[in-house]
Amino acid sequence: MEIKEVINKSLFFLGAGFSKPADCKTSSEMLDYLKKYIQNDSEESIFDNIEKETLNFLLSCLSYHCEWRSIQSGGKFKFFPNIEELILLIRRIRDRENYLPYPVTGNWADKLVQLETDFNSQAIKKGYETNNIFESIESKIKKELLKIWLNFDQNKLSYLNSLKEFFQYYPYELFCLDIYSINYDLVIESYFKEAGIWMGFSNGQWVGLESEPKLEEEKRRINFYKLHGSLNWLRNTANDIWEKEKWEKQNRVEQEEQNLEHNPFIIFGQGIKSFSVEPFFSMINHFRRLLEEKDYFFVIGYSFFDPYINNLLISATLGTNKKIFIVNPEFGPEEIYKEEPNNEFGECQFSEYKQKLAEYIKEIQKNSFYSELPEFNVSYVKPDSLIYIPWETEKFIKKYFLNGGNLLIKGIEKFEQERKEIEKPFE
Repeated sequence: MEIKEVINKSLFFLGAGFSKPADCKTSSEMLDYLKKYIQNDSEESIFDNIEKETLNFLLSCLSYHCEWRSIQSGGKFKFFPNIEELILLIRRIRDRENYLPYPVTGNWADKLVQLETDFNSQAIKKGYETNNIFESIESKIKKELLKIWLNFDQNKLSYLNSLKEFFQYYPYELFCLDIYSINYDLVIESYFKEAGIWMGFSNGQWVGLESEPKLEEEKRRINFYKLHGSLNWLRNTANDIWEKEKWEKQNRVEQEEQNLEHNPFIIFGQGIKSFSVEPFFSMINHFRRLLEEKDYFFVIGYSFFDPYINNLLISATLGTNKKIFIVNPEFGPEEIYKEEPNNEFGECQFSEYKQKLAEYIKEIQKNSFYSELPEFNVSYVKPDSLIYIPWETEKFIKKYFLNGGNLLIKGIEKFEQERKEIEKPFE
């Protein structure tokens, strides 16, 4: 197969694990950082004592609920809390939504009411920006801590070298990787700036995906779509979306800066409500369309804890022979990812691993903690559509893109042959 055909059949989806080698923290690592941070009595802490007490209460609740979910699975799976689950819980309490996990709904709820009352009084006395404790906590995590957690080390981007060399191997071939990400960090756009990236922005302002330049007109190698936004995106009250660097170069006056509605402009935490606004609505529809067009989905460093994304990925495989390649060194039950792959493609050789992974994803899809209407989530996962590669990101990139993507081509050719035998057995 020609490399252009292989790339045109492939789609790449990135989760937090993809940026971990650059020192960006994963969701669970962010939560661990927060736990230690609120135990620090430093006067420089961004949280006051009432906020710290509230966070300790919520963290206890999350730990309880993760253990409960693990027990509900019959001990087959072990779940651990992460920062996005904390944000989801904070929003549900703030908005007084119907579903809240125990123990928030038990007698402990009285404690939250008292904490809210105490914070409200303190906020009025000291002139805080908001007198809602949950709005305050979420804002501080999003605007202050997230930047720290996703600050990457420029000296640790060498794990992407093999991908850059892959582009250089084909200087005249017209192809472009379609990459979707739910990460907010700037690793990809920073490292591949010279390779050329299309993200839906022109001169720093969002212009929409329909404005994508023709590949023949430029030398770009990556179409990069950040489904949940980015640390350097801004939105003003006029609904204009900008990249922060270009916004600042426009010499905006202070009055205009005060009109910024979201800084950064990101969807933080699980949930589907925000997808009805731009640019998220356009990107998610574009994602769905390409899932229908392409056949091989390489899902790297994603833990499948977003049912909305899962619905799209899973639905695209039903009734087809499309494949989801899950690249993650620790995904699902330990008995699977601890098995050492013994084939050149890195695929797990555990005899029943596909069925077990399908059950694991189904448990997430059915759980009412992750989505408001879990009964509508796609819960049937086709086991044969799953290919599990328990490799770290760096190893996968090096193996699959070395020597002009020889292993990538070989792998797609293998599955294309299997597909042909199934769909057209007499040809």
